[in-house]
Amino acid sequence: MAQQDTPATPQAHAPIVVDLGKKTKKAIRRMKEGSGKMLAEVEHVLEEVRAQLPPADRQKSLVPVVMFVERKHKKTKFPFSPLSMLR
Repeated sequence: MAQQDTPATPQAHAPIVVDLGKKTKKAIRRMKEGSGKMLAEVEHVLEEVRAQLPPADRQKSLVPVVMFVERKHKKTKFPFSPLSMLR
């Protein structure tokens, strides 16, 4: 029997998740506008990932996906505290 050549399938790389930590609304807004320290952090991570790729894959474009998670505030039973007037 003759062996059949199977087409080379592209290797699927595992997604890379980077936690940038707690950020202010101002930092998030600047990143969305395309400037700021957070954007520089994401670009730095992309360069590190690109350096770890095989030489054939280094020229491919990498698309970062950035998620912003907003925590919900805990609901209190009372809208105010009697002790809050003492502050």
